[in-house]
Amino acid sequence: MLVVEDLVLDTSKYRAMRAQRPLKLNPTNIDILALLMLRSPGIVSKEEIAEMLWGELGVNKSSGVGTRVHQIRKVVDDGFAFPLLHTVYGVGYQLRK
Repeated sequence: MLVVEDLVLDTSKYRAMRAQRPLKLNPTNIDILALLMLRSPGIVSKEEIAEMLWGELGVNKSSGVGTRVHQIRKVVDDGFAFPLLHTVYGVGYQLRK
């Protein structure tokens, strides 16, 4: 179980909840969310996420990471009292209050 504020991720069952509400995320986006939660409140670079998704060749595909993060942000942040997923411009992404 990973927990950041009111966000809970059960990595063994690939289930996420925020404020006790279930979140619908695909397995790839759950993997990204798990990485962000493990490093929270640290910053995870686009390149690290791309490498996790696509291996060493993924560094050249880091533009696709933004699409994934946008999908995660819509599910994790929209409709809640405060955002958790933050962009650190020029560096990467951070999960924190």
